[in-house]
Amino acid sequence: MSVLPPFDKRFEQQCVQMVKQIFAKKFFPKGIGSKTRTPIFIIGFVRSGSTLLERILDAHPLIVGTGEYSVFNGRLDYILNEIVAANQAGDLSILHSKVKKLADDVVIDMIKRWEIINDNTRASDTNEDDDSDEEERDTVKPIRFSDKILTNYMNV
Repeated sequence: MSVLPPFDKRFEQQCVQMVKQIFAKKFFPKGIGSKTRTPIFIIGFVRSGSTLLERILDAHPLIVGTGEYSVFNGRLDYILNEIVAANQAGDLSILHSKVKKLADDVVIDMIKRWEIINDNTRASDTNEDDDSDEEERDTVKPIRFSDKILTNYMNV
């Protein structure tokens, strides 16, 4: 088990302040953003019940947990740079379409990740005595996907 560094309150406060300065209310004009309800971002702190929450959500047939591999977090630098560049263009339609495309791309990759996990699970499942509930769940395509990286509280 890896050891986490001690909590550094001053560092965290500096990070929060920096995010507040960059992403002030005027950064995103009204109406800019994605209306998708597909991703569920699970954020928080270690030992706060996030895994339990993810497992409870995953028990619903239309919601799936994709583990601690964050599609969103994995492309965060790219997303941030693209949004800043689109914002600097000064044209709201460019910013709006860029944010929508970036959000749609995250959702598409979350679905692809689930398909890979689902295919691998099916391939490795050789037990003929599966419950019919599990078989039924495999045929239902989820409409919501949880993305769990606890430190994403600084990015969502």
